[in-house]
Amino acid sequence: MGGQRPWEDPIEYDRVADVYDRYVKQDFDVPFLVEEATKAGGKVLELMCGTGRVSLPLVEAGVDLTCVDASGGMLARLEEKLRERSLAARVVRADVRRLDLPREYDLAMVPFHSFSELVTRRDQELALEAIRGCLKKGGRLICPLQNPALRARQADGTLRLGGTFPVEDGTVVVSGFETLDGRTGIVDRTQFYESFDASGNLRAKRLLPMRFALISREQFAELVETTGFELEALHGDYDHSEYREETSPHMVWVLRAKISV
Repeated sequence: MGGQRPWEDPIEYDRVADVYDRYVKQDFDVPFLVEEATKAGGKVLELMCGTGRVSLPLVEAGVDLTCVDASGGMLARLEEKLRERSLAARVVRADVRRLDLPREYDLAMVPFHSFSELVTRRDQELALEAIRGCLKKGGRLICPLQNPALRARQADGTLRLGGTFPVEDGTVVVSGFETLDGRTGIVDRTQFYESFDASGNLRAKRLLPMRFALISREQFAELVETTGFELEALHGDYDHSEYREETSPHMVWVLRAKISV
């Protein structure tokens, strides 16, 4: 269409790759993902892997892992951490919507709600089709999403402090605000990074525009059906609990590639 690409540009994580590990330390999903990866017993594909928040525990658990991300800066940090720990994983820079990998993986995963950064229906279809093309027949995909009913409450335009985090020679303060387009379900987030020296003087300020989609259960179920997957399980959290729209913090989708496709 007019020479334009059929997808939107991803979030420019290269802008913050040097400080990302300082403020993203959540590990609530790691035990679940390690358990599922070791249970798979074969090759595992981690997509939108970032700097290795999940990758490192997977490799340490003995998983045969391929890590994929579109950000060269994030992958450089991942490779540095692998070297520091004498760990080995295949690291590939690629867009999740255009994967050129062999059909050899028993399990794929897209941790930390990262799939939501694909904000259009076409982006989401391209990604799921590309992932299915990397899986063995009957291979599985774990794709967590946010619960739209709960997550939408935070997108009210209020500036919120994410936290103050130490760096080598000072601190970084992360904050941001979000607005929701109720028609499309797309959230636009403006995230600020303020760097202070040891005396509390502001040295630099960065801005990272972010965009993600709140994908409903019904919308994702339709995507699952049209891209050659079938539902194995839908959990409301990483304790295998049942998904309840009123209270569950997450939608943890466990899918299986249809053998007939």
